[in-house]
Amino acid sequence: MQQVIRHPRIGEVTLSRTRRARRLSVSVRPPGRVRLTLPARMPLREGLAFLDEKADWVIETLRRVAERHPVRLLLPPYRTWSHELELVEALGERPSAWITADRIRVALPAGMAPETEEGQQVIRAAVERTLRCEAKEVLPVMTAEIARRFGFRYGRVTVRAARGRWGSCSSHDDLSFSIFLMRLPRHLIEYVILHELCHTRFKDHSPRFHALLDRLLEGREKALRAELRSHAPEVI
Repeated sequence: MQQVIRHPRIGEVTLSRTRRARRLSVSVRPPGRVRLTLPARMPLREGLAFLDEKADWVIETLRRVAERHPVRLLLPPYRTWSHELELVEALGERPSAWITADRIRVALPAGMAPETEEGQQVIRAAVERTLRCEAKEVLPVMTAEIARRFGFRYGRVTVRAARGRWGSCSSHDDLSFSIFLMRLPRHLIEYVILHELCHTRFKDHSPRFHALLDRLLEGREKALRAELRSHAPEVI
């Protein structure tokens, strides 16, 4: 279970409760997301007290993350799986956005520069909507093809705006993929899908899991894993 809270010093924090958590933990990930993880039955007050104790560390880590991972402006040229971002001037005073067969068209009024926070919010919302549409269309079909090729069985396929991981496999073999896969080349998307399909047989990252994945990739697992690390799930 997840919920978003606001800390008086840190700001927005994602609160996550999970049965797998054995202890309290707090993490900071680019571009500045803070997550507080609690064991399922731990009282919320204990988690908030822990967050208060770690506030100085979180604030300093956020500062370092901002220096190392500056926020990327979304401006042309920018492409998703099958669309290209195009900026036009709005006829009225309000911004708008729409998706065509091959374009993400964003109309900004004359007084709203695309580099401003307001302009970037409009552009990002349009891009994320496009990525979600593409992911819903592409990823289930690609998963079915790869599963059929290698003889895997799985449950449902869902897509989410996940920024912490590219994909996941549940205990019931349901697969979930990040919509930001639509920013990757096809061979890396296929690698992520096959990785999650291998989790339908091995729920961990044991030697048996890696041996299976490497065999199906004809010895290319380490190379593909290294290439994937040059990207980030939060890339939009």
